[in-house]
Order: sequence, then C-alpha cells, then structure tokens
Amino acid sequence: MIPLNFEFGFFIYLLIWFVYLTVLWARESWRTTINDWSLSEGKLCICEDCRFAFLVKAGESMARCPRCNNLCHLKKIKHRRDL
Repeated sequence: MIPLNFEFGFFIYLLIWFVYLTVLWARESWRTTINDWSLSEGKLCICEDCRFAFLVKAGESMARCPRCNNLCHLKKIKHRRDL
C-alpha cells in the first residue's frame, strides 16, 4: 500500500475538486456561448391572408409568404422623435 499522510491526501482531495469545478465552469461557459441569443437583422412580416408571421431580410420592401405564397408589402415604421 502507498503511504499517504494527511496533508498530501487533503491536497489531492482539493486538487480533484478544483479540476472538477473548472471542468463544470468550462462546460457551462461553452453551453452559454452556443445558445446565445442574437438580434436578427430582418423585419417581422405578417401575412394578411393567413396571418403567418415570418422574418424578411433587411432592405426588402416586398416578400412572399412561405405558407400561402401571397405577396406581402412591408410597411415602413416611422419612429417618433421626442424633442
């Protein structure tokens, strides 16, 4: 049997816990970067016939509904400026 004093055993115990917590922290940080939310560049368009909502690329003024193939016009939103 390998002789093991108390100080060395306690050091090994703390080292194992430190490695375990580091692995858990790295895993959690990797998971949060993968599932990060990001804002879309597109605009939300709602079809007037079937009421299906879909995203349209930025800069487009017309789009076809993916569900019913109806031509949808995008309305420009005017922002109010408070003076």
